[in-house]
Amino acid sequence: MVILTSIRKSPAYLYAKTYCLCALVSLVQATPISSRFRPANQTTPTRFRNGKALTCRIAPDNEPNKASLSNKTTRIIDRWYTRVADLASVKTSLKRDGTDTATYPELQWDAKVRYGSSLHPKEQEFIHLRKVRISSEGKNSLHHCLCLPRDEIVDPRDVPLLSLGGSGGGYRVMYGFAGFMAAAKKSGLWDCITWTAGVSGSCWTIAAYYTIAKHDISKLVDHYMTVASELAHPMMSKAQKSIIGLSVMDLYSTLTATYQLLSREPKGRLSRATFQWSKLWQRSGIDRALEPMPILAAVRRVPRYSYEPKTISAKATAIQNDNIARNMDPMRNGSENKSKASSKKMFQYFEISPLEIGSPDLSRYVPTWSWGRTFVSGHSVDRRPEQSFSLLLGQCTSAPAGPLTECIKALLVSIPKDTVMARLVAMLNRFLQSKRFEGFWGNPIRAGHDPNPFYGLEKPVMAREHTSEHSSYRSQAAEPEVANRRTLVTMTASSDVNLPPWEAQGRTRLMDCGMANNLPNHALARPERGVDIFISFDSSSDVQTGAAVQRLHDFAADFDFELQEKTEVFHSPRGNVGLASDHGLEVESRYLNQYARVFRGTRESGRTIYIIYCPLLPNGINPNFNPSTASFSTSTNLMWTPDQVQSVLTTAEANITNYALDTIKRVVRKVYEDKKAQRQALETIG
Repeated sequence: MVILTSIRKSPAYLYAKTYCLCALVSLVQATPISSRFRPANQTTPTRFRNGKALTCRIAPDNEPNKASLSNKTTRIIDRWYTRVADLASVKTSLKRDGTDTATYPELQWDAKVRYGSSLHPKEQEFIHLRKVRISSEGKNSLHHCLCLPRDEIVDPRDVPLLSLGGSGGGYRVMYGFAGFMAAAKKSGLWDCITWTAGVSGSCWTIAAYYTIAKHDISKLVDHYMTVASELAHPMMSKAQKSIIGLSVMDLYSTLTATYQLLSREPKGRLSRATFQWSKLWQRSGIDRALEPMPILAAVRRVPRYSYEPKTISAKATAIQNDNIARNMDPMRNGSENKSKASSKKMFQYFEISPLEIGSPDLSRYVPTWSWGRTFVSGHSVDRRPEQSFSLLLGQCTSAPAGPLTECIKALLVSIPKDTVMARLVAMLNRFLQSKRFEGFWGNPIRAGHDPNPFYGLEKPVMAREHTSEHSSYRSQAAEPEVANRRTLVTMTASSDVNLPPWEAQGRTRLMDCGMANNLPNHALARPERGVDIFISFDSSSDVQTGAAVQRLHDFAADFDFELQEKTEVFHSPRGNVGLASDHGLEVESRYLNQYARVFRGTRESGRTIYIIYCPLLPNGINPNFNPSTASFSTSTNLMWTPDQVQSVLTTAEANITNYALDTIKRVVRKVYEDKKAQRQALETIG
């Protein structure tokens, strides 16, 4: 088994596997890029503008192909020859990119790990500029959104800092989050938001909005409708021919991102600039605070640490290091004993912004353009072009590569309870946990592999770890654990023999953040950001159960504060008088008080924060559609029709416009008035 594991992790094996898979896909399954251009006498796929179809779809031609066998053979040979030429050109393209300093100026730069919890200097400047833009000194966005008195002057210091976070949920949340953004744009709320962040499927929405849509939400909606109207979906051929698919996360990430981000405009095309995430800072005007700052959230399993001297032989004796670590670290020993009993998976959060990629749990970051480089002792040792954004996006949405038991738990949520299938899946999950299957082999679907920029660096004393399971609303850093942590620090500082632990895992395997918490609040909640209001759009499959709200309390527990629900203070929804059907009125009355739930908490610094939880629920406008139970609205469905896309968009936008928007404005006004009163009181005293 050790030999097989060594072979599986070897670079030669990974290269050979990837090459063979790419060759098979290219030679057998892939369609030439020229096939995207139809002959002049055929109708083009349906395109949409402002929600209206511009051209009509044609039905697929089901007439049998009467071409002779020799012609078919000739076409197959020609296609294979083209594929071989495509593969041969890859090496040339990579070599050219390695010297193209005009497209990739980072080829002339070296990178190093940034230590500390402080924000990037450019983000600090962005926050200041964004507050000025929202205030009366800029575009006066807050004044217009809240409909303040005409003579009211909004001071930049009084501007509430808002963040908008989208959950995971596959294509359902990708479309639903677009509907939320459309409502926020129309109401002026979007212009008052400072950060927008996503988990899993909502990352696709953010990526498309900042790239191909060019900050035009109508263009983004039209793009989604056009994509859904296509007859030649990438999965359609597989579904028709019953060919067993080839599943590797790098291919998944690339194919998914390129398909979703390929413009359907007549002259639309993909370019290398489309996939340069770091360049978005200037191209989108974020450096001038024209748009909210986008952040993608991901997690990784807590890495292995070593207590041996930093030598090559130490890495080769990882098992021995792990035993030494258990004996020297009482906190880790205790937590591992707990994990054996409860099978909890520990995670660390990562945030991916156009500025940098890193972990707030470690307080370490590297420039975004340097991700994928090899680092030694905190400094990059090579220069290469910025990694394609499609690969980063794929890692943030790589739910299939997460811990197997977490994937099964997510599947259990969507299966009706007390059914034979639910019992069988639960039995399988218990079996895998009891046999420690993941520790023995891991998920057969491997997460993306990138060099770990923190390899060889000492473990931060106060490094945070999170779990997807919380037994109560208590913090992970309980009192005995903090005491053990302080004891360990004292032991390490006073002993010349004991060496501080260092990160001995050479690869960073980022995964879908939904494995830990299906909302990006952990990435947004860095104290240095000072977020006042978290707007959380949740399109999880369990939003109609208590598990969804439990995740909010889990988030608060990880940051050592408690949440108190204040929905009744701010949420006073009015029924939609335009509803005519009894069924619509019944659906509205059932969920009327759940479209926006407000929670308040006080952080250790004394700052009061609000969380406005907006789940994707059915409404009276489209009463026959339930996002959580509709057969096409599952997290795993990748084939949607325009009508299905429109159902999600309409439902999400109506939920915000008709029920949640007034609640959000009341909370924003409350925070604005509190900050204004506090500032004026300090000025009076001074």
